[in-house]
Amino acid sequence: MTDYLIRKLSRYAPLAEDERAALSALPLRVRDYPRGGVIVHQGSRPEESSMLLEGIAFRYKLLPDGARQIVSLQIPGDFVDLHSLVLKPIDHAVAAASPARVGHVSHQAVEALLVRYPRVTRALMWGMALDGAINREWLTIMGRRSAYEQLAHLFCELYFRMDGAGQVEDGSFRLELTQAELGDVCGLSTVHVNRSLQALRRDGLIVLENHRLSIPDIGALVKVAEFDPAYLHLLE
Repeated sequence: MTDYLIRKLSRYAPLAEDERAALSALPLRVRDYPRGGVIVHQGSRPEESSMLLEGIAFRYKLLPDGARQIVSLQIPGDFVDLHSLVLKPIDHAVAAASPARVGHVSHQAVEALLVRYPRVTRALMWGMALDGAINREWLTIMGRRSAYEQLAHLFCELYFRMDGAGQVEDGSFRLELTQAELGDVCGLSTVHVNRSLQALRRDGLIVLENHRLSIPDIGALVKVAEFDPAYLHLLE
Protein backbone atom coordinates (compact mmCIF):
# COMPACT_ATOMS: atom_id res chain seq x y z
CA MET A 1 0.00 0.00 0.00
CA THR A 2 2.97 2.33 0.35
CA ASP A 3 4.16 1.83 -3.25
CA TYR A 4 3.23 5.38 -4.28
CA LEU A 5 5.04 6.83 -1.26
CA ILE A 6 8.16 4.79 -2.01
CA ARG A 7 8.02 5.89 -5.63
CA LYS A 8 7.80 9.53 -4.58
CA LEU A 9 10.57 9.39 -1.95
CA SER A 10 12.86 7.60 -4.40
CA ARG A 11 12.95 10.84 -6.39
CA TYR A 12 14.96 12.30 -3.51
CA ALA A 13 17.45 9.42 -3.32
CA PRO A 14 17.38 5.70 -4.15
CA LEU A 15 16.10 3.77 -1.14
CA ALA A 16 17.86 0.66 0.10
CA GLU A 17 15.96 -2.59 0.36
CA ASP A 18 15.64 -2.37 4.15
CA GLU A 19 14.34 1.20 3.88
CA ARG A 20 11.70 0.13 1.35
CA ALA A 21 10.78 -2.79 3.56
CA ALA A 22 10.40 -0.53 6.59
CA LEU A 23 8.08 1.81 4.68
CA SER A 24 6.06 -1.14 3.39
CA ALA A 25 5.74 -2.46 6.94
CA LEU A 26 4.22 0.72 8.38
CA PRO A 27 1.12 -0.33 10.34
CA LEU A 28 -1.61 1.43 8.38
CA ARG A 29 -5.19 1.74 9.51
CA VAL A 30 -6.93 1.96 6.14
CA ARG A 31 -10.15 3.92 5.81
CA ASP A 32 -12.25 4.89 2.80
CA TYR A 33 -13.69 8.40 2.58
CA PRO A 34 -16.53 9.61 0.38
CA ARG A 35 -16.10 12.64 -1.80
CA GLY A 36 -16.11 15.65 0.54
CA GLY A 37 -15.34 13.56 3.61
CA VAL A 38 -13.15 15.36 6.16
CA ILE A 39 -9.91 13.48 6.77
CA VAL A 40 -8.41 15.96 9.26
CA HIS A 41 -10.39 18.62 11.11
CA GLN A 42 -9.11 22.17 11.53
CA GLY A 43 -8.08 22.76 15.13
CA SER A 44 -7.62 19.06 15.92
CA ARG A 45 -4.59 17.45 17.54
CA PRO A 46 -4.01 14.24 15.57
CA GLU A 47 -2.06 11.36 17.09
CA GLU A 48 -1.53 9.85 13.64
CA SER A 49 -0.61 10.99 10.15
CA SER A 50 -2.54 10.21 7.01
CA MET A 51 -1.17 8.95 3.71
CA LEU A 52 -3.27 9.18 0.55
CA LEU A 53 -3.43 5.76 -1.11
CA GLU A 54 -6.09 6.42 -3.75
CA GLY A 55 -7.92 9.51 -4.99
CA ILE A 56 -7.24 13.21 -4.52
CA ALA A 57 -7.48 15.30 -1.35
CA PHE A 58 -7.07 18.96 -0.53
CA ARG A 59 -5.98 21.06 2.41
CA TYR A 60 -8.16 24.07 3.11
CA LYS A 61 -8.67 26.96 5.49
CA LEU A 62 -12.07 28.07 6.71
CA LEU A 63 -12.46 31.85 7.02
CA PRO A 64 -14.59 33.59 9.67
CA ASP A 65 -17.32 34.34 7.09
CA GLY A 66 -17.56 30.66 6.16
CA ALA A 67 -15.62 30.99 2.89
CA ARG A 68 -13.06 28.35 2.04
CA GLN A 69 -9.59 28.64 0.50
CA ILE A 70 -7.99 25.46 -0.80
CA VAL A 71 -4.26 25.76 -0.13
CA SER A 72 -2.92 22.51 -1.61
CA LEU A 73 -3.85 19.35 -3.47
CA GLN A 74 -2.64 15.88 -2.49
CA ILE A 75 -2.29 12.87 -4.78
CA PRO A 76 -1.50 9.18 -4.09
CA GLY A 77 1.79 8.86 -2.22
CA ASP A 78 1.42 12.16 -0.38
CA PHE A 79 1.16 12.44 3.39
CA VAL A 80 -1.67 14.92 3.87
CA ASP A 81 -0.63 15.93 7.38
CA LEU A 82 2.85 14.67 8.24
CA HIS A 83 3.52 18.05 9.81
CA SER A 84 1.02 17.12 12.54
CA LEU A 85 3.97 15.32 14.14
CA VAL A 86 5.18 18.71 15.34
CA LEU A 87 2.41 21.21 14.54
CA LYS A 88 -0.54 21.10 16.94
CA PRO A 89 -3.29 22.07 16.81
CA ILE A 90 -3.66 21.75 13.03
CA ASP A 91 -4.46 25.17 11.56
CA HIS A 92 -6.30 23.83 8.52
CA ALA A 93 -8.49 20.91 7.46
CA VAL A 94 -8.06 18.15 4.89
CA ALA A 95 -10.90 16.69 2.83
CA ALA A 96 -11.33 14.14 0.05
CA ALA A 97 -11.81 15.69 -3.39
CA SER A 98 -12.91 12.31 -4.72
CA PRO A 99 -13.68 8.94 -3.18
CA ALA A 100 -10.38 8.36 -1.38
CA ARG A 101 -8.56 5.60 0.44
CA VAL A 102 -6.33 6.79 3.25
CA GLY A 103 -3.78 4.94 5.36
CA HIS A 104 -3.52 6.33 8.89
CA VAL A 105 -0.30 5.58 10.79
CA SER A 106 0.36 6.45 14.41
CA HIS A 107 2.89 9.14 15.21
CA GLN A 108 4.62 6.63 17.44
CA ALA A 109 5.23 4.34 14.44
CA VAL A 110 6.41 7.25 12.29
CA GLU A 111 8.82 8.46 14.96
CA ALA A 112 10.27 4.96 15.35
CA LEU A 113 10.85 4.86 11.58
CA LEU A 114 12.57 8.26 11.64
CA VAL A 115 14.91 7.23 14.45
CA ARG A 116 15.96 4.00 12.79
CA TYR A 117 16.27 5.21 9.18
CA PRO A 118 17.91 8.65 8.92
CA ARG A 119 17.83 8.66 5.13
CA VAL A 120 14.08 8.03 5.14
CA THR A 121 13.84 10.98 7.55
CA ARG A 122 15.63 13.22 5.05
CA ALA A 123 13.42 11.95 2.23
CA LEU A 124 10.27 12.78 4.21
CA MET A 125 11.72 16.21 5.02
CA TRP A 126 12.27 16.63 1.26
CA GLY A 127 8.60 15.78 0.75
CA MET A 128 7.50 18.50 3.17
CA ALA A 129 9.92 20.95 1.52
CA LEU A 130 8.34 20.05 -1.82
CA ASP A 131 4.94 20.99 -0.36
CA GLY A 132 6.42 24.38 0.48
CA ALA A 133 7.79 24.83 -3.04
CA ILE A 134 4.35 24.10 -4.51
CA ASN A 135 2.70 26.54 -2.10
CA ARG A 136 5.16 29.28 -3.10
CA GLU A 137 4.42 28.65 -6.78
CA TRP A 138 0.70 28.95 -6.13
CA LEU A 139 1.20 32.23 -4.28
CA THR A 140 3.28 33.57 -7.16
CA ILE A 141 0.72 32.61 -9.80
CA MET A 142 -2.39 33.67 -7.90
CA GLY A 143 -3.28 37.27 -8.65
CA ARG A 144 -0.48 37.60 -11.21
CA ARG A 145 -2.11 35.65 -14.04
CA SER A 146 -5.50 35.64 -15.73
CA ALA A 147 -8.06 33.01 -14.74
CA TYR A 148 -7.32 31.22 -18.04
CA GLU A 149 -3.59 31.10 -17.29
CA GLN A 150 -4.08 30.07 -13.66
CA LEU A 151 -6.19 27.06 -14.62
CA ALA A 152 -3.77 26.13 -17.40
CA HIS A 153 -0.91 26.28 -14.88
CA LEU A 154 -2.82 24.18 -12.33
CA PHE A 155 -3.64 21.53 -14.92
CA CYS A 156 0.02 21.38 -15.99
CA GLU A 157 1.10 20.88 -12.38
CA LEU A 158 -1.45 18.14 -11.80
CA TYR A 159 -0.47 16.43 -15.05
CA PHE A 160 3.21 16.25 -14.09
CA ARG A 161 2.53 15.27 -10.47
CA MET A 162 0.03 12.59 -11.45
CA ASP A 163 2.37 11.32 -14.15
CA GLY A 164 5.13 11.02 -11.55
CA ALA A 165 2.76 8.89 -9.47
CA GLY A 166 1.89 6.69 -12.45
CA GLN A 167 -1.67 8.04 -12.66
CA VAL A 168 -1.61 9.40 -16.23
CA GLU A 169 -2.77 7.16 -19.06
CA ASP A 170 -2.87 8.32 -22.70
CA GLY A 171 -2.54 11.94 -21.62
CA SER A 172 -5.42 11.82 -19.15
CA PHE A 173 -6.09 11.30 -15.46
CA ARG A 174 -9.05 11.25 -13.11
CA LEU A 175 -10.00 14.68 -11.74
CA GLU A 176 -13.20 15.17 -9.76
CA LEU A 177 -12.70 18.78 -8.66
CA THR A 178 -15.84 20.83 -9.18
CA GLN A 179 -15.81 24.30 -10.70
CA ALA A 180 -16.43 25.70 -7.21
CA GLU A 181 -13.40 23.80 -5.88
CA LEU A 182 -11.24 24.98 -8.77
CA GLY A 183 -12.35 28.49 -7.82
CA ASP A 184 -11.37 27.85 -4.19
CA VAL A 185 -7.91 26.76 -5.39
CA CYS A 186 -7.29 29.78 -7.59
CA GLY A 187 -9.27 32.42 -5.71
CA LEU A 188 -11.69 32.78 -8.63
CA SER A 189 -15.45 33.00 -8.89
CA THR A 190 -17.32 30.07 -10.38
CA VAL A 191 -18.27 32.30 -13.31
CA HIS A 192 -14.58 33.01 -14.09
CA VAL A 193 -13.74 29.31 -13.78
CA ASN A 194 -16.57 28.32 -16.12
CA ARG A 195 -15.59 30.87 -18.75
CA SER A 196 -11.92 29.89 -18.57
CA LEU A 197 -12.68 26.17 -18.85
CA GLN A 198 -14.80 26.86 -21.90
CA ALA A 199 -11.95 28.86 -23.43
CA LEU A 200 -9.40 26.11 -22.71
CA ARG A 201 -11.75 23.59 -24.32
CA ARG A 202 -12.39 25.84 -27.31
CA ASP A 203 -8.64 26.25 -27.84
CA GLY A 204 -8.23 22.48 -27.88
CA LEU A 205 -6.00 22.45 -24.79
CA ILE A 206 -8.14 20.27 -22.50
CA VAL A 207 -11.01 17.81 -22.55
CA LEU A 208 -12.82 17.56 -19.21
CA GLU A 209 -15.65 15.06 -19.02
CA ASN A 210 -16.81 12.16 -16.89
CA HIS A 211 -14.47 13.28 -14.08
CA ARG A 212 -11.44 12.82 -16.33
CA LEU A 213 -9.06 15.50 -17.58
CA SER A 214 -7.41 14.84 -20.93
CA ILE A 215 -4.61 17.03 -22.25
CA PRO A 216 -4.15 16.38 -25.99
CA ASP A 217 -0.85 18.28 -26.21
CA ILE A 218 0.90 18.92 -22.89
CA GLY A 219 3.57 20.96 -24.68
CA ALA A 220 0.94 23.40 -25.95
CA LEU A 221 -0.62 23.74 -22.49
CA VAL A 222 2.83 24.29 -20.93
CA LYS A 223 3.47 27.09 -23.43
CA VAL A 224 0.16 28.83 -22.73
CA ALA A 225 0.68 28.56 -18.95
CA GLU A 226 4.37 29.54 -19.15
CA PHE A 227 4.82 26.53 -16.91
CA ASP A 228 8.25 25.62 -15.58
CA PRO A 229 8.13 22.26 -13.74
CA ALA A 230 11.47 22.85 -11.97
CA TYR A 231 9.70 23.55 -8.64
CA LEU A 232 8.31 20.00 -8.69
CA HIS A 233 11.82 18.50 -8.68
CA LEU A 234 10.72 15.69 -10.95
CA LEU A 235 14.21 14.90 -12.20
CA GLU A 236 15.96 14.68 -8.84
